[in-house]
Amino acid sequence: MRKLIFLILLTSAKIVFGQEPHQKEALQVEELLEKNNPNLYKTIQRGGIFLVLDNYRNQKRRRYYVGDMFGFKTKSGDFFQEELSEIGDSTLTIMHYNNVERKLETWVIKVSEIRKVYKREVYKGIKWGLGWGSLAAFLPLVYDWVQFGRSPAQNSEALVMIPAIQAGLIVLNNRSKFFNGIKLNENKQLKVFKSF
Repeated sequence: MRKLIFLILLTSAKIVFGQEPHQKEALQVEELLEKNNPNLYKTIQRGGIFLVLDNYRNQKRRRYYVGDMFGFKTKSGDFFQEELSEIGDSTLTIMHYNNVERKLETWVIKVSEIRKVYKREVYKGIKWGLGWGSLAAFLPLVYDWVQFGRSPAQNSEALVMIPAIQAGLIVLNNRSKFFNGIKLNENKQLKVFKSF
């Protein structure tokens, strides 16, 4: 009986693991690039220009191509979060919808006029985080009430901690908003590069 089970397992293992590898051919680098990052592929094919945000402190680069969303603030205080429609030698062009006049405007902005670049999408308002996660602020009160029989009204130490815990939850819920901007200075610079 053992020999029969061993023979069945050996045969099934040979069938499963002894198969020929599939005949799918590997994609070329250009095809992979076109599939995963079409804006980069178009820029390379056309010999186009793209923006590079260099961080000299940690040696990281962030690239922006035509067609990418780009959020930034100018030195005059104007905020834009639009798709890049064209990049020149020292300028970038975006199409911005003016809500007041209800028309689409073309803005040409010099790269030297940009003061701050945003890593992620910027949204208005603050997420207050009032939900099931905000109930964690009341856990010290519940613990003292269940464990030691202390009523919540008598527990002054835990009452002080509730606003601190809620403030921490608000910061955690809005971390993508609070820690989003990159201010341009001598360590962080926005440059225009050309692909060959």
